[in-house]
Amino acid sequence: MTLFFKKNKNLSPSLSKEVLQRIQEESQVLGKEQILFVRMVEKQNGMGEVQVSFLDRNQSDTESLRFENEVTKRTLSKGEFQYEKGNVYFYPNVDLEWKLTPNQNIHRIQSNYEFSNEKLILEKKDFKKLRPILTACFLKEEVISLYMDGNICQLELETLDKEKEIRISDVLLTYVSRFYSSPLIEPHRLQ
Repeated sequence: MTLFFKKNKNLSPSLSKEVLQRIQEESQVLGKEQILFVRMVEKQNGMGEVQVSFLDRNQSDTESLRFENEVTKRTLSKGEFQYEKGNVYFYPNVDLEWKLTPNQNIHRIQSNYEFSNEKLILEKKDFKKLRPILTACFLKEEVISLYMDGNICQLELETLDKEKEIRISDVLLTYVSRFYSSPLIEPHRLQ
């Protein structure tokens, strides 16, 4: 099964017309042309948070967005900023695609976002090392082992039906959308 959300092939996230209008309103109030300044911070629980504020536009700004760094820009490039209920929100537009493998018990999931920034191989007994959202899902869905590397997640399962695939996809979408620094509670290097 493939879950697709709105795709954005730009190198920078898109801005809804409401966000552009809000930038214009802020520019008029302050009497200076404004842009959105975007940064990502890691919260204590390892979850990434997108923070947005207004800044004065300078001559080097070619867009209505300025990023704290290139990593933030690259991480958020597939998403979209929207203005709702007085706030600017970021929506990552995650794609997940389940792919067949030669082994019927190995199920490969590919995403347009990273699952892990390092190679990770875990057996069921080690799932407690994962973020709670992943641990709970993989144990409930009877995952035998997992492999993660970059935008690839492979799960070993005895059986997989459409309902289980949807439940696992929902959890993986949530996990990826939260921009965790690592799937592990305590990131480490594998030997």
